Amino acid sequence: MRRGKSEMSNRGKIALVLAGGQIGMKFNPQTNTCQPNVTADEMLSWLPAEIAEKIFVVDWSRQPSSHYTIRMTADLIQVLSKTVIDGADGIVVTCGTDTLEEMAYLTDLCWAYPQPVIFTAGALPSDSRGADASINLYQSVLAAFSRECWGAGVLVCLQDQLFAASEITETACHRRNAFSAPDRGPVGQLILDRVEILRQYKRSQVLEEKSSPARNVELLFASLGGNDNYIEFLAADENSNLDGLVIAGFGSGNIPPSWIPHVKKLVKEDIPVVITSRCHQGHTRGMPYTFEGNMARLIEIGVLDGGGLRPVQARIKLSVAIGAGLSRQEIQSYLLEG
Repeated sequence: MRRGKSEMSNRGKIALVLAGGQIGMKFNPQTNTCQPNVTADEMLSWLPAEIAEKIFVVDWSRQPSSHYTIRMTADLIQVLSKTVIDGADGIVVTCGTDTLEEMAYLTDLCWAYPQPVIFTAGALPSDSRGADASINLYQSVLAAFSRECWGAGVLVCLQDQLFAASEITETACHRRNAFSAPDRGPVGQLILDRVEILRQYKRSQVLEEKSSPARNVELLFASLGGNDNYIEFLAADENSNLDGLVIAGFGSGNIPPSWIPHVKKLVKEDIPVVITSRCHQGHTRGMPYTFEGNMARLIEIGVLDGGGLRPVQARIKLSVAIGAGLSRQEIQSYLLEG
């Protein structure tokens, strides 16, 4: 079995990087639980033999994606980079659905190689009735081998479709068609064994692995009647390890007025604070309101504009920007790239 050797003999092959999730799980009747015990050999058996022999496996982690962190995903990116250095022509990453969109997005922000990275997952454990594990893996491998995907950055292959890592989001957690790209749709599709690119999309600026993303970037959602206990804690002097904060505000980016003193304190201490909209397809707007806590007022006091980024995307992007040592002005431009 091929296991990710550090040699150029991997030229012409693709790497299959196992990073956990339901796609690698089976039901264990002895414990009455689903466990991550699908072996690499078993996954390769889902593929035609002539394709499986062109794959080498990197068995990186079997954890559920809800256990991962930004730092761990940064480590994963290093592993992916090494497979390309060792000669891989493409990469498939199997992982859990819980944080797939964040892991794929972080990888895309740092991926400067032309070789495609295809993330995939399973909505159900691999031996469940109606499981999509084997077809998602097969189609992801086809995409990773496809020259049509070269230079496209990081893509997600699910449901016979290819999505841009910067556009995909999980819109349901109980269906096999759990992911979509609202208002945009897929960038490609698979028809039988053929990869068809439907449209081009704009990628954000790639910040290569010059430094590690900041670890301590928090995300705070505004909610009806939500008090200021959490933001007060984040702004407290004893919590000096905070690297940055993203706020998912009401509507076009408004927050409760009681949060303003704490936001001012963070800005004064040169900790980047970003305002976004908590709406699923929202966008910040500086409307000419006079009430305290409106988005335009936040910009005046030094809060950064998250534009059309979803809150989880803004957190990932801010983490990457801080880790790369960008200035405040550079961070603002980077956030508004999309």
